[in-house]
Amino acid sequence: MKQKNGSSVRMIENRMVDPNAFAACYDGADYGDTKERERAAYKETEKRLFALRALQARMAETKEELGELESLGLDALKAHSASLVRVLRPGMRLEPEEVHRMQLEMLRARLAADEREWKRMRIALDFIRDDPYYLTVEARYLKGMGDGDVALRLCCDPSTVRRNRVRLVRTLALRLYGVGGMLCVNSF
Repeated sequence: MKQKNGSSVRMIENRMVDPNAFAACYDGADYGDTKERERAAYKETEKRLFALRALQARMAETKEELGELESLGLDALKAHSASLVRVLRPGMRLEPEEVHRMQLEMLRARLAADEREWKRMRIALDFIRDDPYYLTVEARYLKGMGDGDVALRLCCDPSTVRRNRVRLVRTLALRLYGVGGMLCVNSF
């Protein structure tokens, strides 16, 4: 997420991101008014939805690599030399055990962050799951289908698919960022 003024976006319980922190990141000349912040929240929500498939694949790869590193022990340093580049910095002198431990810690941290994001997005998606047009979101972002294909499955017009998908993504933006309520109301 782009951040302005060097501020960080804080996670809070029951909402994925503190709306005040989100607003602070998007305040200023470009994102000063409410509609611009709502558009920014919508775009960020779409980015996160599109990233879910890649995130799931990365979690599987990380689990596999972590399993290999744990099972091979120090012999993993030979097989996973590419990950050494991420651990070692110029001038560092570490024992092989320290390098192996750092590799494991790095992979565990990445996996934990990815799992947190996956869980947050699944909770947000569960929030809209009962909507009759939920398939429009799932098909577009999780399966990569187009509006025409989804319209055929739902026996409706592609514009209906698009309109309802936008409405649901706005609802997700409201759930995730606390921003987007006006766009949700004005969408009809």
